[in-house]
Amino acid sequence: MSKLVIVDGHAIIHRAYHSIPPLTSNGQPVNGLYGFYSMLLTAINNLNPKYLVVCLDSPGPNFRNHEFLGYRAKRKPADSDLISQLPLLKSTLEQANIATFSMGGFEADDLIAAITAKALKKINKNKKKLVNEVVIITGDKDLMQLVDKKVSLFVPIRGLSETKIFKPEDVQEKLGVLPTQVVDLKALMGDMSDNYPGVAGIGPKVATDLLSEYQNLNNIYQNLDQIKPSIREKLEKDKDNAYLSQKLATLVSNIPLDFKLSSAKLTSSSFQKLISLFKIYNFKSLIQRVEKQNPTSIKINHKNEIQTYQTSLF
Repeated sequence: MSKLVIVDGHAIIHRAYHSIPPLTSNGQPVNGLYGFYSMLLTAINNLNPKYLVVCLDSPGPNFRNHEFLGYRAKRKPADSDLISQLPLLKSTLEQANIATFSMGGFEADDLIAAITAKALKKINKNKKKLVNEVVIITGDKDLMQLVDKKVSLFVPIRGLSETKIFKPEDVQEKLGVLPTQVVDLKALMGDMSDNYPGVAGIGPKVATDLLSEYQNLNNIYQNLDQIKPSIREKLEKDKDNAYLSQKLATLVSNIPLDFKLSSAKLTSSSFQKLISLFKIYNFKSLIQRVEKQNPTSIKINHKNEIQTYQTSLF
């Protein structure tokens, strides 16, 4: 079975930064970078993917900011030490020839949705699926809407040391709804993190009960006369906010993204280059893990490659 792993890059480095004590290399903070690659190696070891892609957010506003000016307006700015590591993440991924995608106007989540859809449609000359399973590494609940029989989430639970695979039944256990209902759950409840409104006064219990009874947002609004008055009034009052929140929560998969599965194939060359990069930042434990996981990938001239990378990175 051919497996594609897609990494929500900024979500993972953000979690890594807050999970690992301060760490520097030549005065540059690198704890987030270290944690990101630690998680990546864990995922590769556990999941054994044939293909690997990392998706990153682009700086500047995206289409959700244009739809709703308050989108994510209440989020605290990221620490400067974390911000300084984001360019390093992108450059090291590119240096290691790990397929990396970002696109202005869209979030990494949208790119993940688009790549997932494209990858599962890829068919070879013998009419066989090239990818049979997609696993998304993320800490973002928004991506639970993508989970189905062929798509699962690989989620850090406590820091980076404990992880959990979310399949459809796990999403339902966690949120109380099916993956196909996650968007409408957020439409009803809103989202404090992303700062979109939902329906004021509708919390998790009422939202999940409504979706259990009526399946989706449209059915709820088509059956308002059957809903008790106190809840009906809230739904009527904030109908526009509910549908706005639904639009903001929905991931966009029809992006004109130039994705070629062949470019995402994970090769020993990438592990060789990661070792050279890890030497630059003195990530000794990560070097040992790569060598243990991929013993055939270490036959390289580290000294020459390190000099090449230092020239291109700094």
